[in-house]
Amino acid sequence: MPKGWKQKAEHEARETCRLWFRAAMHRLLAYARLQVDADTDVEMLLCGVITRVADAVAEGRVPAQEEDLLRYSMRAIWHDALRLRERNAHRREAEKQYVAHRTPEPTEPHPCMAAADAEMRARRLRQAVQLLPAEQAELVNLRIWQELSFAEIARRSRTPESTLRSRYAVALRTVKSHLEHLDLG
Repeated sequence: MPKGWKQKAEHEARETCRLWFRAAMHRLLAYARLQVDADTDVEMLLCGVITRVADAVAEGRVPAQEEDLLRYSMRAIWHDALRLRERNAHRREAEKQYVAHRTPEPTEPHPCMAAADAEMRARRLRQAVQLLPAEQAELVNLRIWQELSFAEIARRSRTPESTLRSRYAVALRTVKSHLEHLDLG
């Protein structure tokens, strides 16, 4: 077969692949996402597979029929994803060993620093509680700082204990959110 014909046949096979990949891209992406873990870039995986499949078709190792392309592509995605999962597992294990080896022994903080740290946390907690609505802030104050039980608070406020518990849970979630915001700010 003359050289020009071979190049023309390779070009036609690659064009057939390109059109098929364009039509099947969503299906291949969905399958690739099912096969990989969170550390893997699905699009990069798929680009490598598409290149390999197109080369295989151009070289005549895979027929340019739709079912053959699909079967070969799925197998290539599965194989590459497996290889990437193994690589990522080895990498994570190596990172754990490195961190375990490099982590210094914990030291006791100086008593002055521990007191300053506790004071700063208490100040941030008070700020977060002050941002609550008055009713929730009062409930948190009674429960945490005055150490009253829900039954005692319910008796004093003439509010059902279940209502107080749910308000308290909402207040704590809000305080947590405020503390995270204060940490970022």
